[in-house]
Amino acid sequence: MLPNMGAAQDNPHDSVFRLIMSSPSAATRELQSVLPEWLVTLIDWDAMELASSRYVLDDLRNRDGDVLFKAPMAGRDGFIHLMLEHQSTPDKHMPLRALEYTIGIWNQHLTEHPHAEHYPLVVPVVVNSGPNTWRWNHSTELWDRIGNDHSIRQRLGDLVPRFRVVVDDLARVDFTELYARDLTPVVLLMLILHRIAYKNQHLDRDLGPHIKVLEAVEESPNGRHDLLALFTYISKVSETSARDLARVVDQLGPLTKEAAMTTAEQLRADERAHMLLRLLSLKFGQLPDATIQRVKAADADQFEVWTERVLTANSLDEFFGPS
Repeated sequence: MLPNMGAAQDNPHDSVFRLIMSSPSAATRELQSVLPEWLVTLIDWDAMELASSRYVLDDLRNRDGDVLFKAPMAGRDGFIHLMLEHQSTPDKHMPLRALEYTIGIWNQHLTEHPHAEHYPLVVPVVVNSGPNTWRWNHSTELWDRIGNDHSIRQRLGDLVPRFRVVVDDLARVDFTELYARDLTPVVLLMLILHRIAYKNQHLDRDLGPHIKVLEAVEESPNGRHDLLALFTYISKVSETSARDLARVVDQLGPLTKEAAMTTAEQLRADERAHMLLRLLSLKFGQLPDATIQRVKAADADQFEVWTERVLTANSLDEFFGPS
């Protein structure tokens, strides 16, 4: 079974980011590369863990590629909030959105520790990465968005809240700089694919210079899981044919070949399900959720039976009749 790539409304860029970056071991080097050195030395990276979603308000959960970690800082509890922003136009309201998350974390902390005198440290990090991503061209300071008169803000001083997000603007980073960061292979390859895979009809050619990274992913402890995630992403966003992509896959080991084959089969199954559901909705109108889930869960043999039956069935009961 393929890894859970997120909710239906997620786009594949967010989904693969969230799936891979939810691993503390994968996220550690990315965070260490963008946080101030003095702060890096205070964080207990070995104790960093994925934080429960209860720390994020219901209406803010799963927006973009958000991942929340909990890690001791200087011996005290703290949070690192890792966010993905890869829209073609970076979000000028990102500091406000990050502050919403931070307040949610603090409120949950007070719910769990009603007598607490201090709030935990929260460090918001935004990774600006994705296909055709524009360079980050907005202020990272909330202060710059409050009011429209700079002189009044200056005179108000600390009556105007100060809050800043750390932005890792990968739109300004070339492949040489990415390699120099010493990221884990799966994170490095994901960020490379963010740059080159989308609508690429020649991904086999463009992956060539990065074949060693693919090999490193395959040899890593979570190789099978990570390859499935990456090839799922490729299958969703690339326009390279399976035959052409096989030129790359054939240079690698059995895990990569298995991942490529599994995701290709999953993509074909998704396409069959989409077509069959479209035919059913055209014939019978809006479909119950149970019908949609049943079609999506069907195997190839069942699809063959149903594809013939959709032409003659007069009701969903008749369509789902005895095989």
